[in-house]
Amino acid sequence: MTERQAWDLAFDPATGRRLKQAEVTSGILPDSRWPNFFSRVVAKLQWDANGIDLKPDAATWPELPDERRERLTTLLAAFRVADAAVSEHLEPFGPAAKNSLVAWVIFLQKRDEKRHATFFDRVAAEVLGLPGETEEDRRAAARELAPPGIVQLFDEELPAMSAEMAQGRIGLTDGMGLYHMTLEGMVLSAGQRAILQELDDGALPGVREGVYHVELDERWHIGFGLRCLIDAKPSPEFIDAILARAEECAAAWGDALPEEIRDMIVPMARRRMAVVTKQLAALAAA
Repeated sequence: MTERQAWDLAFDPATGRRLKQAEVTSGILPDSRWPNFFSRVVAKLQWDANGIDLKPDAATWPELPDERRERLTTLLAAFRVADAAVSEHLEPFGPAAKNSLVAWVIFLQKRDEKRHATFFDRVAAEVLGLPGETEEDRRAAARELAPPGIVQLFDEELPAMSAEMAQGRIGLTDGMGLYHMTLEGMVLSAGQRAILQELDDGALPGVREGVYHVELDERWHIGFGLRCLIDAKPSPEFIDAILARAEECAAAWGDALPEEIRDMIVPMARRRMAVVTKQLAALAAA
């Protein structure tokens, strides 16, 4: 099969539309084909955020003990805030990639994040019963219930970083350090584990099913971020800065995380960054 021209693989990272040769002016062209692996993973993980039945969960919710409802409300409200934020603030990542295949995978990730935001809005409306006629109303209500540390990370730090990237003041590596490694790799990963563990008894089957799918999506997001970091060849100081935030990420949840999950965050971050360090050492020795 004849190798396709590089321009033929270029696309608009905002819309996913493949560009004609004459339209390629941004330098967003592929330099390798490894991102295709992640696009194949995505194809196997598709699910419908509106297709999960939450009626049994809504019926059971008022019957749960107050302490358990309070704990779950904190966790689920946090995800209502977090996933709405990430579905909006990934926009500059695609153009910053300057690589068509990487930008395409980021486009697929944005699609995932919008699906996650839809699901958690349904949970907020149909199960938690948060007040409001619109998604933004429920998002505002969720902010009042989520841990302050989560609101600060996702509604303040993430938008600020996204704006810096859009203006060209920071690059994709900085964005992935915050989003893929810190927010997804530590904060959201811990929260997903807490919800899945809390609902392991089947009390809220629809919520658990949705969070299970979200967690599968987030696994490939984190793996993709790790692979991008390896290509970027970050400095030891950059890696150390990511690891230095692990305790802060655990603290962002307040008392919402079980102690055993809180204690997993730092070792988990170290293992992931060790993958980057090991690969960089192998590349240097080659």
